[in-house]
Amino acid sequence: MKKALLYFMTALLIVFMAGCSAKGAEETEAVEQSTKAEVVQNQTESEKPEESEYAVDDIAEPRQEIKIIYTNDIHSYIYNTITDQDNNVTPGLRLSNIAAMKNDFKAAGDNVLLVDAGDSIQGTIYGSMDEGRTIIGLMNDTGYDLSAVGNHDFDYGVIELQRCTEEAEFPFISCNFRSAETGETVYPGTHIFDFNGTKVAFIGISTPDSMVTSAPVYFQNEKGEFIFSFDGNGDVNRLYKTVQENIDSVRNEADYVIALGHLGIGEGETKRGISSTAVIQNTEGLDAFIDGHSHSIVDGQKIKDKAGKEVLLTQTGSNLQSVGLMTISSNGDITTELLTGYDGADEKTAKTENETADYIDSYMGKTIAVLGSPMYVSNPRNHDQRLIRAMEMNSGDFVTDAVYWYFNEHMNQECDIVLANGGGIRAPLEKGDISIKIIKDVLPFENQICLIKATGRQIVDALEMGATVVGEWDEQWDAPAENGGFMHVAGMKYTIDPEIPSAVKTDSEGEFVSVDGEYRVKDVMVYNRQTGEYEPIDLDGEYTVGGINYFLRNSGNGLVMFADDDMVTDYVGQDANIQAEYIKSFDMKNGLPYISTETSPLSKYAGYELDYENPYGAGRITIK
Repeated sequence: MKKALLYFMTALLIVFMAGCSAKGAEETEAVEQSTKAEVVQNQTESEKPEESEYAVDDIAEPRQEIKIIYTNDIHSYIYNTITDQDNNVTPGLRLSNIAAMKNDFKAAGDNVLLVDAGDSIQGTIYGSMDEGRTIIGLMNDTGYDLSAVGNHDFDYGVIELQRCTEEAEFPFISCNFRSAETGETVYPGTHIFDFNGTKVAFIGISTPDSMVTSAPVYFQNEKGEFIFSFDGNGDVNRLYKTVQENIDSVRNEADYVIALGHLGIGEGETKRGISSTAVIQNTEGLDAFIDGHSHSIVDGQKIKDKAGKEVLLTQTGSNLQSVGLMTISSNGDITTELLTGYDGADEKTAKTENETADYIDSYMGKTIAVLGSPMYVSNPRNHDQRLIRAMEMNSGDFVTDAVYWYFNEHMNQECDIVLANGGGIRAPLEKGDISIKIIKDVLPFENQICLIKATGRQIVDALEMGATVVGEWDEQWDAPAENGGFMHVAGMKYTIDPEIPSAVKTDSEGEFVSVDGEYRVKDVMVYNRQTGEYEPIDLDGEYTVGGINYFLRNSGNGLVMFADDDMVTDYVGQDANIQAEYIKSFDMKNGLPYISTETSPLSKYAGYELDYENPYGAGRITIK
């Protein structure tokens, strides 16, 4: 018995020792594999290509495939519709579709992100009704993971933007928007996502033009001193340096580095070197660039960086024209495609969209007038060719006439001239029923109207600054080059000679300094309501000028020539509401005001240039 027991105990000991030996072998092998991985990684670090120190590192473990859904310049177009040839209206691409897309990818086990490249909260009444908070709530429901900061995200003021971003369940990033006092960025410059060891870093970039294209006063204290700044405003090399520093800060941590920028590739951005292409060409280490701002359709363009490496550039257009889908494969290839629709909609997001639309329709969707002819912002024969920022359009006449009528007829307050920047007129008006909701799509910024006293020289300088790119051609859009400060007018007319080179000088902030040469703007004439004649402007004379306080009071579009002028009256009312009052003053047909040249209250002004039926306006602006 004792002998048998001894044999049994010996057998157990042998089994136990064998198990320990196997376990030890496994642990030793794991340590060796770990050490081997570290050695491979260290070797890779030391064997980067000589031509660039920013090549993506080889890693021991296989990378994860990652899908990145992206949008840009949504501009609060949350309730898009499509009208077919038979006038049947169906839903267009909406955030609820994008939410469903992300949910479907996640359900399939995919690694997925949803990001936005800026300008999401402003553009329509859906954004302006509560300074963007409804849009942020919808983006939360949609499942956004990250957003850049766009220039129009500042249009309710920096404080309101910060309130919105605090309510967001996702971070906002911008590497070049800073506190002027501390020099620190207001938002983080970068954000890194980790998918089981595969890391994707994003760098946020805001256009340096934000301080000009949004009202400068938003970036100033009560003394008029700038308390915020943008790297690249005045010194483009500062922008490149900042972006490069942020690339360097994440390059060794991340497998992929992607710029999430609101820079654009428009004519103005390109000429000044602040475009997304210029940033790519003057930096190294990016793998892709998701862009915004210029509302371009870029379905994957390869741009060589400073070291000669190709970087993928993409942009989805605007107003949810399309949604982008970028795929980073497990072998490191990056591809992208733009989708104009998606089957399926997330119920929660769709419910919020519908409730918001119902609220707006009940409040502002009632018909207040009938429009006899369309009001255009684009070429009537090619709607992709926007012209409102390059030449006279009947919508520009209509908007300026509303303010001209409001001061002179409604308020009995003498107004000689009205100016309106083309960049503030955002949508056309279709023939037929008009509601306040539709008007607010045309004028979504809720700008206040004011009346100032200005000299003839200041007025001509403002026209000249608006005409800087007239005569140039934008190859990307196959259209005349745009300037958001192009001036539409009421109570005056003028000519532009594009054969004369622009002599406008601006400072480092993009603000007007002088005209150092011959003026392109000629034959400026002011309408005399007493005589019914247009008379040459007196450069030394004083005129009352109406318009939005965005530029007449707050120097928007860099129009600082009016900054110190005497204010006759301010905060008269929001531009869209004044437009509605003008509409209600037209002669009635079938119980509603009917909008046409003949029925306008300004038609009684003898000799006044008025033609709403002509898409290109009444001839107030002549381009030689």
